[in-house]
Amino acid sequence: RNTVARRVAALEDALGLTLFERGPLGWTRTAAGEELAELATRVEADVLALALHAGARDRALTGSVRLTTTMHLTTYLLTPAVQRLREKHPGLVLEIAADARAFDLTRREADLALRMGRPQAPGLVTRKLSAIQFRFYAAKALVGSRRTVDLAKDPFVGFEESLVQTPQESWFARTAPERRVVFRCNSTAALAAAARAGVGVGLLPCFVAEPDPDLVALDGPAAPDHELWLLVHGELRRSPPVRAVIEWVDELVARARPLLVPGR
Repeated sequence: RNTVARRVAALEDALGLTLFERGPLGWTRTAAGEELAELATRVEADVLALALHAGARDRALTGSVRLTTTMHLTTYLLTPAVQRLREKHPGLVLEIAADARAFDLTRREADLALRMGRPQAPGLVTRKLSAIQFRFYAAKALVGSRRTVDLAKDPFVGFEESLVQTPQESWFARTAPERRVVFRCNSTAALAAAARAGVGVGLLPCFVAEPDPDLVALDGPAAPDHELWLLVHGELRRSPPVRAVIEWVDELVARARPLLVPGR
């Protein structure tokens, strides 16, 4: 706070203006401060627009492309296919930000995004890539020869409170509100690991669980599919490096479709 105050004071001295009124309840912008803030916002928007325009005109297939998505999409879908991108475009460097928070593409925090569920992102070009099917999975040691889930008696693993609004948790709350949850976390990969360890039954994406030899699929009520969406800024989608990564994503999703939506 002291550092901010010193910098504001230095700026006011340099400009010869009072930007804030200091009071016992905090700081309030003066008229000059309001005008300067509005001007700074316009300048920032112009700089971001210039960067986007320059990026779109870069014709070389070199440099870095930053993609943001979730940890389990990174681990199970994207990373195994990175070598194909490297072989085709050795001058490209793919940066993946595996994070649950939504990066702001309009501010160039990332060039592309892969997100689960229909995005609400004004100003971006969005495209649905695929449905993602979910099924019940459990360790063989937990269920033995049984291949049907018991919603009343089986132990379950699921998301913790911050993710109760996810499609699978909302569906669970409607379908089996009294189920016995014995472990919760905020990571799909961790839920798969818990199911593999025999902690409980997990409702997991098929592309995560199906290749795992230690997990078996269980029949039960059909959970709703999720959707995988691609997001990109309208200017950047014409940039050759970004275009190359988009084509790579399209190809890997097409190859992974038998696991994304098994049997369809």
